[in-house]
Amino acid sequence: MRIALRTVTVSALLLVTACGSSPATTLLTLDPVTPPPAAVHADYRGPVIVIPAVHVPAVIDRTEFVHQVTAGSAKVDDLAHWAAPLGLLSRDTLVRDLIARLPEGKVLPPGATAPRKGASVIDVTILGFATTPNGATMQISWRLLPDGATRQVSFNVEQPISTPPTAATAYAALIAMLADNMSGELSSASERVQHP
Repeated sequence: MRIALRTVTVSALLLVTACGSSPATTLLTLDPVTPPPAAVHADYRGPVIVIPAVHVPAVIDRTEFVHQVTAGSAKVDDLAHWAAPLGLLSRDTLVRDLIARLPEGKVLPPGATAPRKGASVIDVTILGFATTPNGATMQISWRLLPDGATRQVSFNVEQPISTPPTAATAYAALIAMLADNMSGELSSASERVQHP
């Protein structure tokens, strides 16, 4: 009985020691990117924009950071977690990027109640996100609901990517490129409506 008790005590001490020395988990966030002057469209006169969600692929929609390494394979990093669900982080970052690119009041913040008439809802789906040691690519589909044309766009960023935080920075840069694309398309569409 004493031997069994001693064994349990030693095992418990080893477990506590192992837990105390385990590496810390990194929490990843996405930050908005300051737009280049060409992406700011202060002349936009179209409807208020609402983005209720950004849909992300199931393979990367998890707490742990996941990135595609090669075609047909992905890597999970157990020590790097998204600070919130990736779809919500993507939506919030895209909204903040658009707020910086379009006139004040033209983009509703996350969680705001959309006006019943006159607002344009944008449906956004990230089709893929992949990294290499030298950069990252993202494929996105977006459209203005209910009857806007679907746009499929692809962006890449060239920068060293060796850790989950550098991949998250690249992800945020790609979301900013999407905001640049959207603000330009929306501004052009509003110009066509005003001057057919």
